[in-house]
Amino acid sequence: MIDIGDRYIGRQVAIIRARRGITQQVLADRVGVSRSKIAKYETGERPIDSRKLLYALATALQVSVADLTGSEDDKHLSSAAAFHSAAPRIEAALIAEGHTDDQERPCASVAALSRDADRALDLRMAGDLTTLGGMLPDLITDCYRRSTDGPEDDRRAALSALSRAAFATALASKGLGHTSLAWTAARVTANAAGAIGDRVALAASEFVGSQVLLAVPGSVAAALNRSVTASDSLQSDLTATTEGSELYGMLHLQSALTSAALGKDASGHLAEAREMATRTGEQGKSAFALDFGPANVGIWSMSVALEADRGGEALELAAAVDPSAISTAERRSRFYIEQGRAYAMEGRYPEAMTALLQAEHMAPQYVRSRSVVRELVGYMMRRARRDLASGELGRLAQRVGAVPGKVAS
Repeated sequence: MIDIGDRYIGRQVAIIRARRGITQQVLADRVGVSRSKIAKYETGERPIDSRKLLYALATALQVSVADLTGSEDDKHLSSAAAFHSAAPRIEAALIAEGHTDDQERPCASVAALSRDADRALDLRMAGDLTTLGGMLPDLITDCYRRSTDGPEDDRRAALSALSRAAFATALASKGLGHTSLAWTAARVTANAAGAIGDRVALAASEFVGSQVLLAVPGSVAAALNRSVTASDSLQSDLTATTEGSELYGMLHLQSALTSAALGKDASGHLAEAREMATRTGEQGKSAFALDFGPANVGIWSMSVALEADRGGEALELAAAVDPSAISTAERRSRFYIEQGRAYAMEGRYPEAMTALLQAEHMAPQYVRSRSVVRELVGYMMRRARRDLASGELGRLAQRVGAVPGKVAS
């Protein structure tokens, strides 16, 4: 068991600002908000739960997002410990390209690699970071080995499996703050897709590359440029098939969220994604396990509204989403996280807590590793009635590491 201190992003902002010798007014001027808002962020009276604000603070303080949202304690939390521990081996497998030190280990068959690559995608969408982190190093290494030996069909199949495994790696590691690892994995996804001329996989690599850039302060414009350029250049190739249409729609969803993070109008991208979702419907098993469809478009639309501080609009959008139509645990939990954020934004804390508990029930590892959940739960703890704070909300706050407590190691 390990102790977790009371944590929220504003506290980290205050600590780093003091170390930099910057006053609240100077920081406020750099970010473009009032000094009183900076004071409320630092005391925890207001949460920092939008990308635009988070990135502005990180840029103004010249630190990474992880410096504000993360902690060394995160690497020992039960929800993410296995993946954090596996990260060096995963990175070594990507960099070594099959030339690792365990050359005596038998290499899996191409058929097994294809199955495991699909399983890696499913594990990420199930929020099972423990199992995913454990399987990735050998899976990536064996994909590389099989891609250089044997019949051409086998080599192409191994590269296809590599593109899916690297894609799962990029999204999972990005979500846990391993942005360098995520960027390496995104590049491997692109290289593997390019080697076999797979346009759907190439679109997936552009999507995940934009996702990684969106997680890096100062690169949000680059993230938008990447997703927009990819959707424009690949449109004719992608929209000819259902899988391609799904990736085309995901690129527009990414462009919508990135536009919102830049304070730009996202409606055109959302409309394009919505049209694609109407054509594809809910496929159940979508390309690269991204769960594209009308329900997912609804969830991303909620995220866009929240990025613009429109909690009421996000709740209206939530009412139109049928969670039972969402096939993966990660997407269902994402719906409830966004619903919880919207309720909290509207001051409806008991309903926010209920939504977050539903999200945790769907995908506990995924939810407990989200900094936005920790920030929101900690904020509600500081504002909640005593009966809420000492009940389910208090226990949830301990599980996500938002307040002092015991977390199983």
